[in-house]
Amino acid sequence: MDDAHNLAECSNRGLCDRETGVCVCEEERFEGAACERKSCPSNCNNRGRCLSMGYYASFKDAGEGPVYKYGDVWDANLLYGCVCDEGFFGPDCSLRDCPRGDDPLTGTTADPDGSQSNERQLLRCRATGGTFTLTFRGETTEPISYGASVAEFQESFEKLTTISSQFGEQATEILFADDEACTASGNQVVIEFKQDFGDVPLVLADSSRLEMSIATSSVILDVGHIKQGTKENSYCSDRGICTYTTGVCTCAEGYDTSNGYNSKGTRGDCGYVTESITACPGETSCSGHGVCSGSPTYECACSNGFMGADCSLMQCPSGKSWFTLPTLDEEAHLELTECSDMGTCDRTTGTCACSAGFEGGACDTMSCPGDPACNGHGQCMTMSALALVANVNGDAAGYTYGATPNEPSTWDFDMVQGCYCDDGYAGFDCSLNVCPYGDDPLTKHFQYNEIQEFSCDTNGASSGTFTLTFRQETTVLIPVTATADDVRKALEDLPTVTTAKVYTDIGIGKAITDDICSEAGTDFYVEFLYPTGDVPMITIDAVGPEMLNKEYVKGSKEFDECSNRGLCDRATGLCSCFEGFSASDGQGNDGTIANCGYQEPIIGAGEE
Repeated sequence: MDDAHNLAECSNRGLCDRETGVCVCEEERFEGAACERKSCPSNCNNRGRCLSMGYYASFKDAGEGPVYKYGDVWDANLLYGCVCDEGFFGPDCSLRDCPRGDDPLTGTTADPDGSQSNERQLLRCRATGGTFTLTFRGETTEPISYGASVAEFQESFEKLTTISSQFGEQATEILFADDEACTASGNQVVIEFKQDFGDVPLVLADSSRLEMSIATSSVILDVGHIKQGTKENSYCSDRGICTYTTGVCTCAEGYDTSNGYNSKGTRGDCGYVTESITACPGETSCSGHGVCSGSPTYECACSNGFMGADCSLMQCPSGKSWFTLPTLDEEAHLELTECSDMGTCDRTTGTCACSAGFEGGACDTMSCPGDPACNGHGQCMTMSALALVANVNGDAAGYTYGATPNEPSTWDFDMVQGCYCDDGYAGFDCSLNVCPYGDDPLTKHFQYNEIQEFSCDTNGASSGTFTLTFRQETTVLIPVTATADDVRKALEDLPTVTTAKVYTDIGIGKAITDDICSEAGTDFYVEFLYPTGDVPMITIDAVGPEMLNKEYVKGSKEFDECSNRGLCDRATGLCSCFEGFSASDGQGNDGTIANCGYQEPIIGAGEE
């Protein structure tokens, strides 16, 4: 149950070059010596880093909440994705972020929803010597002296490129309760973010190099919220449309770039109101795809499927994310994201343009390899469907994958697809031909054919039928009056059985003309001559008779390609037999199955 993603040659995502022992991986999607890693789309267009799920999890900014581990789930070191550089986003980092800002019409005195505030955090520092560092959005300051002044503290903090200090405006406001950053009794430092709006991450503080000279006291350095930021931090301040190819805002009429406080500035965010606003944006109000709030905010509440300041943009379908931060330890992929984070949304049509190798309305399904899928020699199935197909191998308990809802370890049950090849084909993309299988003719001792024992009781009825199913192939209806030889013929008509024996007497006579059912109950036996080996149990579907079966003799012969006495040519599906071996009947005798399972006699043996 739920046991998948085990080791396989070339990870079932490539083909082995037998002359070199090198895996030739599925192009554009998998890489590594064993094709074990998913490739990053377009190598992140050189605008980001290609990281594994496990490594990406460790990169989370602790200021944004708990950092969860992701190392024990099957995909932790196999599934890779793009972590884009600042200013870029998308599954391949091909899209540009637009400037973000506060909506100039919300949070004003006229807004019935009330005022809005900047983020304010409180740092407490108790120390008498040493230095400390502050980290914000993954970037760390140079060491700051315990005795730093407000100006020195602010200068060090605003050197961080993650602080929005590039607009010629005051980026932060720092207030000290005492004159120095740290004091023996503990100083309180208020940090207000003036250009980073919304609920920003907590500043992280490192006190490992601070000192305390007072024996009865200890170093304290911690940061907490005074008030979380409540202003918007939206693309184009929710008053313009972002062009994701350029990262430039096209502001609605009456808006322009701001300083963050509804005055002209250089943010590029449409946060400055240039004239009296009396209507919602759009050629028609909210482009006909939303409801206008009216005075004083004139906001559009877009209908389902639409977005943007004027509701002119379309949303795309959402699916489980392929590449995301974990939401709990060892748990990820359960949140829904647009285009499943594996495609880009066409805002004019609301359709996802999926990365190579992915498909579905939300790019939420991994395509099967080959063109057409599985090269026309197999079925493309999800992991859960493949698990059910595996049941044809005779496991009475039954295989499942993903049957438990929202189980983190099987998140991919309906997303990852693979090829279930038709009979005679193999390989991750069903591009290879399979050669005939057979028993090794040189390993004869203490090896046996598989024999399965059946019982059939008519319960006094003169009519009734049953069918036998082997490896997902089912016989025609067999009447209870059939002979053992009739059953043999029905089984040999299946594409999964080449030759078999059916008899009612396990002794030397092995009667084949007896009825296989009776009022008193009859035992009969099915012996597999080809295929050999430990084969799955036949399953019974009976209407009328009471029938049971069990394994009488477990097959112990080999059933190997070219009988281990030849090499398979994958291009033709023909065995190239070693000298002295040729086609067999499946039981080590001369025959027509070209599986190298017959050892040819040595001509002239014993002659002088």
